[in-house]
Amino acid sequence: MKSIIIGLFTLLLFDAAVYPYDQSEEYKKALSLIESGNRAEAKNILKDLSQKNAEWGIIHLEYAINCIYLECTDNEIEEYLTKAEALLPENPRFYYFKGLFLEHLDKDAALRLYDKAISLRPSYTDVLIRACTLYAEKGDLKSAISYYDSIPNENKSSTLILRMIDLLIENKNYQRAEKELLTLTTLHPSNEIYLGRLKDFYIKTGNIPKANETTKKIEKLSPQKKKHMRPLR
Repeated sequence: MKSIIIGLFTLLLFDAAVYPYDQSEEYKKALSLIESGNRAEAKNILKDLSQKNAEWGIIHLEYAINCIYLECTDNEIEEYLTKAEALLPENPRFYYFKGLFLEHLDKDAALRLYDKAISLRPSYTDVLIRACTLYAEKGDLKSAISYYDSIPNENKSSTLILRMIDLLIENKNYQRAEKELLTLTTLHPSNEIYLGRLKDFYIKTGNIPKANETTKKIEKLSPQKKKHMRPLR
């Protein structure tokens, strides 16, 4: 990990030495506009900087990223991604955003780019989440779990956890599915939907005592439902 951090820092220093973009007032203004949500105005500044500075890889990438969010034409986005790629062959951020761009065109190609980004920066959380999500959609449990386990727990959304639970159950990995369901209900102890999912899981797997135990937790949250929910036998 230390070598990765040093490598990334060296890359940033090299880029800054070749082109001190952090000292460009126009570049700072564009980033400020993006942060405030004014991507349209930022686009004009970034495009002007890109046209004036052909060897400035970061600016081509920033322009392409801004275009992705603005939903520009595929041709325009691809043009600037191509410019960036030639100058930033080891930049993980490039591979992430090119992957995002390609998702609607070729998910397998997007996954290859995400794999590349992670090889360059293993802790790149946004990429881990996207790759995990796409592999889960493909039904590739092994790859999805590999990325999922690398995502910090605080960055795992409920939607992502539920998607993984569905995939685990589909592949009959009930032990891991239960673990994820328990994690979800621990994080959200008052969420009846998640508790309901846990109860249904126990019913599906034949663990009636646990199903009844979970039913009691749901009843405590909604006493009015008690008369409608009878213990399973």
